[in-house]
Amino acid sequence: MGVYRWARDMVTGLWTVVVGMRITWRYLWTPPVTMHYPDEKWQMPERFRGLIKCDVDICIVCDLCVKACPVDCITIKWKREPGKSGKIATNFIVDYQKCIFCGLCTEPCPTLAIFHSHDYEIGSYDRLPQVIDWAKPEHRVKNPKGKPMKSAKPAAKPAPAPAAKPGAAPAAAPAATAVATAPAPGTQTGIEPLPNSPENKGKAISTWIEPGCIVCDLCEDTCPEVFHVTPETCIVIPDHRLEWPSLTEKIIHAAEECPVNVIKYTLGG
Repeated sequence: MGVYRWARDMVTGLWTVVVGMRITWRYLWTPPVTMHYPDEKWQMPERFRGLIKCDVDICIVCDLCVKACPVDCITIKWKREPGKSGKIATNFIVDYQKCIFCGLCTEPCPTLAIFHSHDYEIGSYDRLPQVIDWAKPEHRVKNPKGKPMKSAKPAAKPAPAPAAKPGAAPAAAPAATAVATAPAPGTQTGIEPLPNSPENKGKAISTWIEPGCIVCDLCEDTCPEVFHVTPETCIVIPDHRLEWPSLTEKIIHAAEECPVNVIKYTLGG
């Protein structure tokens, strides 16, 4: 009985060696697949969630990324510069000790300033390198897929109507040129439009803010006589209603500059 067990164990042991050597022999003649890290690195997939970075040149400091972050790892400080609309980020700090790479900060960004890179190396011997300010010159990056805010040009005024022939009946006043058909539900209401009179032809006779404002302050910086930004949304100042025609170009500029297209207006026809 002992000799039988000894012989069986010998055969089983030799068979396992044969199986192992068969696998070894199969891969013996194939090219090596070992990646010599860090001299060589794998190419990450297109949608890889790597290190969060920010292109501060196109950041409009709307704070949507700060509000979306579930771990409060983003801190933004900003300033205003004379002659420029909107806010300018002076510090855009990301604490990677807290970041969970969830991507929630990148989704609401209207200009795609904050994005996931393909970098994944963030190991360090102390905590200082784990906190990066992307507004500093040595850390500045560009997002090739970014959507920078373009300087909007006021819309061209409609051409004047030809003069009526002598003796002809006066033509009826044309309807107002509407940029939006009607205010959406939840829009600020209660501000009566100006009359669609001949002197208001091609000029703003009404303006309103539809739901969806991200409180970026661009409209108030462009036209503070008409728009005021609160902590929750933007509103139209009713006290300056009679000044809308003289501020038409600024209202159009603010509407075209709005990153979420919630500023609407109507021109007299």
